[in-house]
Amino acid sequence: MSRHPVVWRTLFAVGVLLLLALTWLGVSGGVHQIPRSHTPGEWVQSVAQLAYGILSLLGVLTRFRAPVWGRPILWSWVTSMALAGGLAPIVWGGAGAGVALISAGAVVLLALGIVWLVRADHAA
Repeated sequence: MSRHPVVWRTLFAVGVLLLLALTWLGVSGGVHQIPRSHTPGEWVQSVAQLAYGILSLLGVLTRFRAPVWGRPILWSWVTSMALAGGLAPIVWGGAGAGVALISAGAVVLLALGIVWLVRADHAA
């Protein structure tokens, strides 16, 4: 890939925009789901969704204001994304463990891609 600074800044901006979108999706979804959670699994999934929303915003903020906290925040974010994404098909959709594992794995891959984008300007 090109080492042109504009390319890296663009990749970084895409990562930040994705994190901001996930902030909205996580927080709004978690806030709406928590009162509708009737089982422990639904509650844990809803809290994980709210957590990834909050951690998405913290990931952006720490990138600019407190970079030393950026790495632990982003790894916590990846973990909460995997938990929310893996539990959702089971607790809300009645799917089996295989579907949950595939879902969690896909979410982890996507989250790692976003982490790479947010950290892309380090490679320039």
